[in-house]
Parts: sequence; C-alpha cells; structure tokens
Amino acid sequence: REMSSTLQARQPPFAWKSLAAVLLFWFATSILFNYLTPQLIGLVANQDVTMLELSVTVCFGLVTNKLRGIGVVPPLRRVPKWLLVGSLHLLGCRSFVYGLKFIPVSLAQTIRASSPMVAVPISYLAFGERCPWQVLPPLAAILAGFALSVGADGAGADPAGCGAAVASLCCLVLVNGASKAEEHHPFAIQLWVCVFAWLALFPLWVLGGGPARLAAFSGDRWKLAGLVLMDGCMYYAEQVSQNQVLKSLPFLPFAVIDTLRRLAIVCVSGFFIQGNTCTLLNAVGILLVLSGAISYNIARAGATRPVVVAEAKKAD
Repeated sequence: REMSSTLQARQPPFAWKSLAAVLLFWFATSILFNYLTPQLIGLVANQDVTMLELSVTVCFGLVTNKLRGIGVVPPLRRVPKWLLVGSLHLLGCRSFVYGLKFIPVSLAQTIRASSPMVAVPISYLAFGERCPWQVLPPLAAILAGFALSVGADGAGADPAGCGAAVASLCCLVLVNGASKAEEHHPFAIQLWVCVFAWLALFPLWVLGGGPARLAAFSGDRWKLAGLVLMDGCMYYAEQVSQNQVLKSLPFLPFAVIDTLRRLAIVCVSGFFIQGNTCTLLNAVGILLVLSGAISYNIARAGATRPVVVAEAKKAD
C-alpha cells in the first residue's frame, strides 16, 4: 500500500516537462499578443479590435478542433452556462479597455494582477475551495511588488477607472473558475468561451456601426489584415495555453502564475521592447513578486501537508 501511495503521489517527469513547456508558450504568446494589440488599436476602433480578435480566434478554434477530432458544439444543457461565461469574458475585456480611459495602464495592470487576492474569496464563495491563512502574506507581497515593478501610484486613481478594472478582474477570476470546473478538453472550453463572447458582442457591434467603420477604413488593408491574423493567432494560442495550465493546476496557484505572467509582459514589453528604464523600485518590485510567488507555494505546501499525512494515517 505504501509503495502504491508513493507511486500515485509522484508525478511523471514528462508531465512536469510538458507543463513547463506550456507555461513558457503561454508567457511568450501573451507578450506577443500585448505587443500586437496596441498596434491594431492604432488602426481601428477598440470595439472593432475585440470583434476582429474574437472572429479570428473562433475560426482558428473551429479548424483546430475539427482537425484534432474535438467537439465544437457544447452539450445543449450546458449552453446557458457557456453563454454566461462567454458574456463574462466579453464584459471583462470591455471593462478593462473602458477603464483605460480614466486610469494609466500601470494602475489597471496592477489591479488585474491582484487576481490571487480576489481568487481567495471568490474561490471559496463560488467554488468551495479553501486556502490556509499562511498564504495571505505572500499574496500581499505579490501585489505590492507588482505595483512597484510597473510604477503604479495614486495619481490616476479615478473611481470610474478603478471600478472598471476591478469589474474586469472579477470577470476574469469567475471565467477561469467556471472553466476549471468543467471536465471538457481545454481546446473545447476555449472555443466555447470565445464563440459565446462573439455572439454576445456581434449584435452590439453591428448596431454600433462596426461594419461601416471597417468598410470605410482608408489605411493599408494588407497591413491591417496581417496584424489581425497575427493578433488573432496569438490571442488563440494564449487562450488555449491558459486553459491547459488552468486544467493542470489548482485554482489559486494558477492565479499566482498569472500574476507572474503579467509581470513578464510589463518587463519584456516595457523594459526591453519599449526601452523603459528599470529603476531601483522596479527591481525591488520584481524581487517582491518572485519571492512572494515562491513563498506562496511553500506556505501552501506546508499548510496542506499535515492534512495529507493525517488522511494517510487514517487510511492505514
């Protein structure tokens, strides 16, 4: 029995290597996506960007799932849920963009990066997951470190902008939690979320004059088409890899890794691509985030180990 328990507890090396590869791919596609999207926003309206991204993502998803033999239609009894999840996904995207009218990107990203702090109460209230109190200090360190690393301050703390960013964050956590609760393939989940988000946006986009705006576009259409394809491809790849990581990890550790991903986006796109100066506060913030993430996993493992040992003794 002891040998059987040891074998069950030990993860196959290939599984960890595969997860590490997916994590690297997720980080890379996120950085590229956040590099391409601002260029696309400079050409067309924000709502058009969201519509184009979702359209390309849905097309990629339909082709990929068909080739892999994965279902493209959700069970009929689950359609209301996926319509709600897709609408939440859309609301989160639009809320984040709306908030940028009132607050700087650094503050908006800081609010969204606090997903571990929001995931703790939401995971308990909505999904029944509990976390030990020992993980709260590391979560606070992650939030403080991210604020320092992106240079966030209270100068742009407009209530409307902050409220929109918080709404976007809550939608993000709820979508991730609802997606994780499903047993379907990550590729199918990603497709269904984007399809129902597209269905929720399409009538609003048409009524808002979206087709007319695209028809009246007077710039380089080949450049626009190329950016749309690359941006949509990165969006699709980012969403697929995110769902794979989400299905492979517990809900709260996923939120911590998502914070590290956002930090990577800021560091790479800000410090390296855009050439922003890395100040002492930025460096301290990066160290806080990294040490907070490590401390979180140590605290969580230390808090859950006594429970696992006690259950093992009862089984014996």
